[in-house]
Amino acid sequence: MESILISAERPAWMDQAACKGRTNLFFGIAGERPERRIRREESARKVCAECPVLLPCRDLARINRENGFWGGETEEERAASGHAPRSISRRSVQEATIRAS
Repeated sequence: MESILISAERPAWMDQAACKGRTNLFFGIAGERPERRIRREESARKVCAECPVLLPCRDLARINRENGFWGGETEEERAASGHAPRSISRRSVQEATIRAS
């Protein structure tokens, strides 16, 4: 399958994304505590639920194997559906990848 994001060009749909300018909500800090991550991802999921470009965002994250919260999905959710991020650092993502195999 081809990558949606070819080169460094931003897809035009990103300008319509509800998350625009809210990077800290969709990408955790290094060493983020599990409780904080749960709260952050719950907030991100609410933003995604109202987003007009949810599906192209999810597709981009799955195809390009992105890290972070994209298209209403966590890295674990993408890994469980066979789209694990390229660099897997958290044990929960590793376990989801193994279960999906």
